Amino acid sequence: MKINDSKPTTLADVKSILQNREKESELGYEQKQALDYADKFSKGTKKESEKAVEKLMKNEKITAEVANTIVNIAPKLPERVKVIAAKDKIELTDEEAEEIAKMF
Repeated sequence: MKINDSKPTTLADVKSILQNREKESELGYEQKQALDYADKFSKGTKKESEKAVEKLMKNEKITAEVANTIVNIAPKLPERVKVIAAKDKIELTDEEAEEIAKMF
């Protein structure tokens, strides 16, 4: 299998993609495991996740990777938002972290 493109995505998007593939043909072992994981841990629908990522990306500090990670984890505490952002050396103000935490 050849990989044509790579981009960060949310678990809700992964779940949607794999569910559509499952309708077309049988999934392989790894795909079944990924679908099971995405089904258990995705927060919200694909559309909700896309809107949340889009909203997060309005902050110029936040990269696509960090936005997707935040949506996947859905932290409810500002401190956790800051920890996720700090992994990629992004410093958020207390107000920014609070606003993001309120999204979830």
